[in-house]
Formats: sequence, C-alpha cells, structure tokens
Amino acid sequence: MKRTKQWSLRHFFYYMLAVALTVTACKKGDPGPQGEKGDKGDTGATGANGATGGKGDPGTANVLYSDWLDLGYSLDQASGIYFTQIDEPKLTDQFLTTGEVKVYINLGSQAEKIVSVLPYRSGNAQITPFFIEGLIELDANVNASTATDPSTGAKFRQYRYILIPGGAHVRRETKVDWNNYSEVKAYLGLKD
Repeated sequence: MKRTKQWSLRHFFYYMLAVALTVTACKKGDPGPQGEKGDKGDTGATGANGATGGKGDPGTANVLYSDWLDLGYSLDQASGIYFTQIDEPKLTDQFLTTGEVKVYINLGSQAEKIVSVLPYRSGNAQITPFFIEGLIELDANVNASTATDPSTGAKFRQYRYILIPGGAHVRRETKVDWNNYSEVKAYLGLKD
C-alpha cells in the first residue's frame, strides 16, 4: 500500500528550486518621483513651568566626612601594637560590601596641613586602617596619637575619614585620585 500524499526528497528539491527562481526572477521597479513637501504644522501650546526644586548641598553628593579628629592610641601589650578606634554606625555590612572608606592623617598643623592617606609609611613608622562593621580601627607600630605643641597650642597628627556609599553617583568625566587629599578636598568641596 502507498500513501496518497507522499513527500520525497525529489519533491522537496523541486519545491526549493521553484522558490529560488521566483525570488531571483522578481525585480524591483524604478523609484517614483519625489512627492511635494507638506505644509508646516502649527506650533503647540507652551507647557506650564514646573516647581523650582530646593537647593542641594554643594559638592558632597552622598559622601559623608568627619571633622578633623584628635585621637589617642593605646598600647596592646601582647602584640606591641598601638591602636585607636573610631565608632561609626554608618559602617554597616552593606556599606563595607559596596562602599569605600578613606582615612587621612594631617601630619602638619591646622594652619599648615601636610595630609597623607592611610596606610601611612615613613621610615619605620606605619599606620594602617581596618574597617569593621560599626568601627574604624587604626593600628600603628609607634604612638601616633594627636599631639599639641605646648608653646603654640597647634595640634599635629589629626585624623579625618570619608565614607563614599556604593550607590553614590560617580562623575565619569572627572578622575579623582582618592589617595591625594588635595584632589579629594576640591572634588567633594570639603571644609577644614
């Protein structure tokens, strides 16, 4: 017994040949003449002005920064390491995962700043920051406490930290060297 509608490879070949000849035999006609330009439409009505927004804080976006802090280091007798801690509740697990923390030391006075980013190394002296949920810890191999010049009252070795949330908008056109305090200060509009 034979099927009534049997499809063979030969039939498929003839079908594909017919389709190919049909497609290639079609020719597009010459383009028609350009139509006339239509009349200009009427100008729409002017929309109402929106409400004026409030003035935002200048230059800091979502970045948070501390004042210059006076810090006292304590000696951990077991390890011989000097350390100090700064409580910062904004240092959550989420912030530590997505954000950035920078700590700076002012080696000079308030009037004549000499600012360096931590970790700091000079000769044998080292100061290293550690960031823990709710806490910034600074470890040093020397006593790097804030000091006051008894004759002038000027303070030396003050500290400042900056918190940069991961969701903060980054201005791509401006490259900031976060290890250069002068650039960071100018970029964020920090006040001393």
